[in-house]
Amino acid sequence: MAGDGIYPSHASRRTWAPLTVPLVWLFIYAGVWLSGQIAQPLGFMVTMGNGRWVDNIAALFASLPVAACLWLWLRFYERNTIASLGLYGRWAGPFFRGAGIGALLVFAVAVAGVVIGAYQVDGPGAWTGHFTSTWVLATVLSFVGTAVQATATEALYRGWMLGTVAAQWGRGIAVVFNVAAALIIQAGLNALSSPEALVAAVNLALMSASLSLIAIRRGSLWTAAGLHAGWNLAMGWGLGLNIDGGHLSVTPGVMALSPNGDAPSWLSGGGIGPDGSLLFTLAAFALLLSRLRFPSGGDRPKISRPSRDDDEIIDH
Repeated sequence: MAGDGIYPSHASRRTWAPLTVPLVWLFIYAGVWLSGQIAQPLGFMVTMGNGRWVDNIAALFASLPVAACLWLWLRFYERNTIASLGLYGRWAGPFFRGAGIGALLVFAVAVAGVVIGAYQVDGPGAWTGHFTSTWVLATVLSFVGTAVQATATEALYRGWMLGTVAAQWGRGIAVVFNVAAALIIQAGLNALSSPEALVAAVNLALMSASLSLIAIRRGSLWTAAGLHAGWNLAMGWGLGLNIDGGHLSVTPGVMALSPNGDAPSWLSGGGIGPDGSLLFTLAAFALLLSRLRFPSGGDRPKISRPSRDDDEIIDH
């Protein structure tokens, strides 16, 4: 089956496309386990669920060992470069544009949710006078940690997995494969545990498709990584809402919101957060339609095809 690469690649051998699913799962769990071993002697826990902001920040930076696992595979197995993940060229403009889009999506969902009663306002944000040195430190670490976590996640899914599958099977199949893999790895059978979990799985599929199309049409990963970081920051740091069931225990920067207990959980997302909200489904669907209808140009270099002299091996 003819492939169509997305990013520049100089791999001397490629990973067989189906193997990217178990390998991504392995990189994630090995990296998180390793981060826990590093954090524990320092007095930290790698979790978003215990109410300690230092542990929440440690959980964000747990993506660094995950990224290291992927880098080791690229370096020593594929003998490839970081550019093969779409992480090359100008980064600041595309990243911050993506972050703005992601934040706007979340704020639109939040405003609509407050208007219809899915969310309630618990109080003003830190901008009203909570600028303590601890809050400023937590904010800086939250921004950096979220950017690192989002970029590492996108490098796994829309960088390595999407690029590998597209190079072997074509871009259309790569998008479908990416959506299915995200559902298997990130949602699994838990998608059937509650109405909001099922909605969250639908939202995950829609966002995976949108981010894949953004990466393909930009020819770069930076916009997708920025969008991912922007929506996480807006939910957690901006509004104090849960992110996939986890909570960033830092005083929200914009406004403190919480799900209205009288509203259906599938409307607010309940304990999952906006990721499990039907309102976010509408926003994610609108984003996907915009990607399908208005392709964006990118700064992609011409993808060179390997010559017959290249010793490229696809490992099964």
